[in-house]
Amino acid sequence: MNSKKNIIKKYQKLITIINRHNLLYHTYDSPEITDKEYDQFYSELKQIEKEYPNQIDSNSPTQRVGSLLLDQFDKIKHDTPMLSLSNASNESEFSEYYKKTNITLNRDNTVLFAEPKFDGLAISLLYINGNLSKAITRGDGLIGEDVTQNVRTIKSLPLTITDKNVPKKFTLRGEVFIDKKDFNKINNILIKENEKTYSNPRNLASGSIRQLDPNIAASRNLKIFIHGVANYNQFDGIIEHDKLMRFLSDLGFPVNKYSKLTTNLKSTLRYFNDMNAMREDIPYEIDGLVFRVNDLSKYPLLGATSKAPKWAIAYKFRAQEALTKINDVTYQVGRTGTITPVAELETVNIAGVNVSRATLHNFSEIKSKDIHINDYVYVKRAGDVIPDIDRVELKKRKNIKKIKVPKECPSCKSILFKVENQIAYKCLNSKKCKPQIEQSIIHFISRKAMNIVGIGNQTIIELIKKNIISKTSDLYNLKKSDFEKLDRVGEKSIYNYLKSIEKSKNVTFNKFIYALGIKEVGDASAKSLAQSFSNIEELLACSNSDLQKTSDIGPIVAENIINYLNDRDNRDNILKLISYGISITYTKQTSNNKTIVITGQFDNYSREEITDKISMLGYKVTSSISKKTNLLVCGSKPGSKKKKADDLGIEIIYEDELSKLLSEVH
Repeated sequence: MNSKKNIIKKYQKLITIINRHNLLYHTYDSPEITDKEYDQFYSELKQIEKEYPNQIDSNSPTQRVGSLLLDQFDKIKHDTPMLSLSNASNESEFSEYYKKTNITLNRDNTVLFAEPKFDGLAISLLYINGNLSKAITRGDGLIGEDVTQNVRTIKSLPLTITDKNVPKKFTLRGEVFIDKKDFNKINNILIKENEKTYSNPRNLASGSIRQLDPNIAASRNLKIFIHGVANYNQFDGIIEHDKLMRFLSDLGFPVNKYSKLTTNLKSTLRYFNDMNAMREDIPYEIDGLVFRVNDLSKYPLLGATSKAPKWAIAYKFRAQEALTKINDVTYQVGRTGTITPVAELETVNIAGVNVSRATLHNFSEIKSKDIHINDYVYVKRAGDVIPDIDRVELKKRKNIKKIKVPKECPSCKSILFKVENQIAYKCLNSKKCKPQIEQSIIHFISRKAMNIVGIGNQTIIELIKKNIISKTSDLYNLKKSDFEKLDRVGEKSIYNYLKSIEKSKNVTFNKFIYALGIKEVGDASAKSLAQSFSNIEELLACSNSDLQKTSDIGPIVAENIINYLNDRDNRDNILKLISYGISITYTKQTSNNKTIVITGQFDNYSREEITDKISMLGYKVTSSISKKTNLLVCGSKPGSKKKKADDLGIEIIYEDELSKLLSEVH
């Protein structure tokens, strides 16, 4: 008995030691032990937890990533509303705010606390008795989502506070973000996997926090800065914001090092300009500065509107831009033949990136912005990512040439067609226009379609350029000798390419339909078609009226499908795909019309696999329990859905019974 007590005592001591060193490493960037020593402590902790699983403490470093997959995020009301901030977009607007604040406070100069405006996801953190209890997104300011499990994965955030001077209950406000290095690293991985990339770090941080699997959130290396409290009265004796931030920093909370007190308008504007000049040297994205009155006791006097406090304001940077010249305009051809004008620029450096091209989107935008060849234009990185022309510098205008709508396709020279009731121009020569062929095959191999892993876009483009393939069915006739004709492709890569192509031959009906790339037939429409038609032969023989009986298929999409299927080359290509060994798993036609919900974890299946297979049996899978739910598929560690199903008397099956159900899928 004493031995067990000693082990538990040692266990708690290890938690304290490891949490302290996590704090030193992730928050203060001042490690005191080597990685090897840290790993030894961590291994000891895991060994004790393995031997005494009932003693596992929720604040153990091993518990930062929970094993429980979430069904959904619960909605929680904020104790104190999370208001947005008013914005100042230029010096005049900010100066006006500062003047009004001085008048309200009857001061000549108000001391402001300034810090970067982080481009991330706003979060509210509730601590009870020193332990992180809830992490809630802003939501609409009154009600947010409970993302506690994912926020617990942030290594720099203390999960427990032992200082006796903290209130029993307090709420912090912060911003979850991802730094530039990790953002680029994740996007590069997605590019290699032919996946859609994130447009900016904010979207990646937001998407990571909203992952139902905390392990995914943990893999993203999220970070956080604390910038305030929900109610400053919770911290007795602290009436200045800079002192409050210093106190929180001493407790181990990550507080931004660039924060600063400014004593008058001149020093405030100087700090703004200094930060704007150095923003690219900061390892994470900032889009401005937040200035707040440092004297917390004046907040009631300053008050708030229904949307924003009057004791703080966000002064935003202008999008990073540069002036350059449009030398020419070229045209890109998309997968469906749509023509996009592109400005060819004199190369200019914007925030460390050399930009030589910028999208002009469409011909309507060219007209509305009055853009011409030889114009000098301000180019910005929209969302600080995509090069975009903001406006023309008219003072430098001379020798301009009008941008004309091309009459023929820049690739295949076919006559362009103007889409009725739209501003788009299209090339209709889809079978011989190389950019359209490239994009259609790239779409075909993508993850949501045939999922041919490892073959990148450039490989497809080179195969087409060297006339090795010209349609999707050609992929399944490729040999080792074909890949050997490509530049810089080794034996191992060729082996992997052929293996991936072979593996992709087994495909569900909905993914096969989606892979065909029929105009306006997306993922949802493909699933509806797969449930409505028994097999590919039935789909090939369908009529327009048959299609319109399918949910998600209206008259325009139905006409697109009929036009595609009635094209002899398209039909021949589909039949060749089947003859080359494509094996389609069909959705089971059923009249039971059952609605199924899935909850918990499963040993032998992923959630996506269960959803796909149940859908193939003809059942409808939904995300929430209601009186209309017929069946709950329940794994281990279920959430609240099991209790709700019990209360409503809904039938529940477990993994052994699920295996029998899914065995019907062939």
